[in-house]
Amino acid sequence: MTSDLPPALSFDALRAEAIPAAQRASGDIWTDYNIHDPGVTLLEQSCFALSEIAYRNDHPVRDLLTRPDGSFKAEDLALFGPQTVLPGRPVTALDMAAALSAEETIERVFVHKGATRGLFDISIVPRPESTDEDSLATVRAAFASIRMIGTDAQNVTVVKRHFLHLTGCISIGVFAKPEAVAAEVYHRINLALHGLMDDDINTGGGANRHDLFGDPAALWPTVSAEPGTPRRIDLTLASLQKIDGVESIRDLTLTSADTDENVPVNIPHGVVYEVALPSANDPVGLIILLSGNPVPLDTGAVSEEYDRVVAARIARQGNQLDPKDFDVLAPGRPRNIPLDIDADATLPAIYTYRGLEKAKPYRQIINTHLGAVTKPLAELPQHYATKRQVNWSDPVDIRRRIEMLDYLIALQGEEMPATSQSGINHYRTATDRAQWEVSWRETYLERLAQYNFFQGTANPEFGVLGRLAHLTDLSPGAFPTLPESSVALDSDAQLPDPNVERSTLLLPYRPTDMLLDRHAGAGELSDDALRKHSPWLAGMSTTPALYRRASNPDAYILARDRNSDWQLLFDPEEGANMLYVCASGRDRSDMVRLGNQLCNAWQTLNRSCETVTLIEDIHLRSAASDFRHASATALLTGWTSRTAQPSFRRYIEDMILRVAPAHVHIRPLWLSQEAVHVLNPLITAWRAGEEGAGGAARAGLSALFETAS
Repeated sequence: MTSDLPPALSFDALRAEAIPAAQRASGDIWTDYNIHDPGVTLLEQSCFALSEIAYRNDHPVRDLLTRPDGSFKAEDLALFGPQTVLPGRPVTALDMAAALSAEETIERVFVHKGATRGLFDISIVPRPESTDEDSLATVRAAFASIRMIGTDAQNVTVVKRHFLHLTGCISIGVFAKPEAVAAEVYHRINLALHGLMDDDINTGGGANRHDLFGDPAALWPTVSAEPGTPRRIDLTLASLQKIDGVESIRDLTLTSADTDENVPVNIPHGVVYEVALPSANDPVGLIILLSGNPVPLDTGAVSEEYDRVVAARIARQGNQLDPKDFDVLAPGRPRNIPLDIDADATLPAIYTYRGLEKAKPYRQIINTHLGAVTKPLAELPQHYATKRQVNWSDPVDIRRRIEMLDYLIALQGEEMPATSQSGINHYRTATDRAQWEVSWRETYLERLAQYNFFQGTANPEFGVLGRLAHLTDLSPGAFPTLPESSVALDSDAQLPDPNVERSTLLLPYRPTDMLLDRHAGAGELSDDALRKHSPWLAGMSTTPALYRRASNPDAYILARDRNSDWQLLFDPEEGANMLYVCASGRDRSDMVRLGNQLCNAWQTLNRSCETVTLIEDIHLRSAASDFRHASATALLTGWTSRTAQPSFRRYIEDMILRVAPAHVHIRPLWLSQEAVHVLNPLITAWRAGEEGAGGAARAGLSALFETAS
């Protein structure tokens, strides 16, 4: 089993190194080095286990990660196929045209740069079975998911088809089918007229390793920037001559189906030319010669063959990957790695004799030792899994899990930001924070392939905004909103005065008893209970300062009153002399539970309105040039407890610089409650499509930036 291993890893080599090492380590204590000595036996079994591990490590990684039952879930191990990992964002108009042309209901899309940088004009050639309305909706949705931040479509139109007649002579061999050759000729000429290249690259059943890693764009249809010109039919001759059975081609000509004249020199914009298939009522202009004699063509058979050729090309565009190169998603050859290794075969004879009582416990010791040595190999699939159970009471297990997730993320070229001093865990207890740090990384690892695929784009789920929202622990929203509850914010609210003076408190025997012990899972309060135990409310209104303060666990104090009852008190500002009484009771644990519920309720109110959204300047345009290309504003909630912290704001702004494409300028704008009241109607009117609302929203944003500076 170890004969193929390098000498340094073979059993004999390891034993030869281990015995002298044991002699040196034991000094004069151990003098018996014969094989019957238990120490030597244990040493030999360790050498055996190490050589066994080396042998197993020589297997492919896929086999090591395959479970004993043969199951293998690549997604669970953060392994993704090349179609998922390779970037999907278009960087040129031609890239975008190729991506949009890959839509199933679209035959061809042309993307032209607009009058101003950042704008595009899109022309669509639908498939015959697709309506213009469906094609427009499909392309608009596809464009919205892949477009780069700071770009937009100015005009999206369906082009007009201008049909042509094809005439000429083609000589074929005796084994060729005339109708099939004619259909292939029509098809290849139409490909050229639609700006699609001859795609022989995929005739082998899909993209191969060289196509993907040498030219990732091979996954998309091979396209040209503009429609082909029917006046240069000679450009397709090389493609036509590759058709099986074609021997010679001569006198190919394209004329207008409407006028029977040659097509004009200057092709009008928004028009695509297409060769019309022959019909039963019209003469066939394409002559097929077999041994010099014309062959009558069945126009119905030509049409059927044409549909078959088109369908075959669409099927080839599926780019089925070469299983030999990329099939990492199938089960490998599972190797069982048992924890109980039977050591009988390698033990000295005296210990394998079944009649001796001491043989059984000794074998158990050996098996336990070998099991401990090989156990890490058996746990490989779970260790490298995207998600697994974590012992939340074991800090070592939590730290090990975080380190492994960071390693798996680093393997994909990413690095998780440091959160220790960022304020991102402002609302979380120590236990909650540990669980969030793990789940935050697990979810990011799960989505990382999609984040990278849509990097720099406006994809609503995995684009710039989606990645930014995940890394900052904010909700991607249409617009930062005020609390969606019965609590209202009013800077001028007339609130009840605090009713307990700090100096009158009876301090407990232990000063730490005044602190509110945070407990996970305490739950929250209903609106009625929230109103009852929050005396800093007037009706259901409070000031922004108290709204933020109420989510801070340090603002709650426990102390006894004159009746020896425990009181839950609220400190409206740090070090304030007068305090609010939230509740009182004989049992301190009841007050601790109520304090946790009250704090959780206010934290939820703060957390529920913490959102981030992107407003791109190009979308606020009222003309084709009154905008800043590749410029956007990140609207951020700024009035909550967490978002008011300087450390959290710096963290968010650093993440914006990290996530934003290098050519895009995204300015963060922290909105106060008053700013939301000003900006919200402007954004609402703009989203509703009201005339001039985009300019008004831009002016409102500029005014807020000037105020902030």
